Amino acid sequence: MGDEKPLTRSIMSSPVETIVRTASALAAAEKMAERRVLHLVVLDARGRVAGVVSDRDLRSAQPSQLLVPDPEMRKKGLATIRVEDVMTAHPSTVRDDLPVEEALADMLRRRVGCLPVVDRQGALVGIVTGGDVTKLAIQLVRERGR
Repeated sequence: MGDEKPLTRSIMSSPVETIVRTASALAAAEKMAERRVLHLVVLDARGRVAGVVSDRDLRSAQPSQLLVPDPEMRKKGLATIRVEDVMTAHPSTVRDDLPVEEALADMLRRRVGCLPVVDRQGALVGIVTGGDVTKLAIQLVRERGR
């Protein structure tokens, strides 16, 4: 491998969990819980990245448990909101052939918890999340210990 830098595709998660912007926030929350993920990439009608919705976005959209203690009522509230109302629109993306170091620096600089990964044509191919960064850190610590 020599002096070649590892590329973003080597640490990204794939396939990516996605949702359409017109889906309900409740559908997004249920999908996240079912798939055990913290982010969904929102796709437009052409299948391109239009946004990202996080578990934090969904929690912020719900009424407070203090104000609405009934979980079913809070669910009904989420069912009335669309993903496009709570997502981060036009998120930063990174190319799969970008060096990992640059992708991670971009995440840190922008203070985001994930970056959708696209190929040269702009098609979604993966996602880099905090979990992927943690896996990389563990791998590096193990390698250094050898």
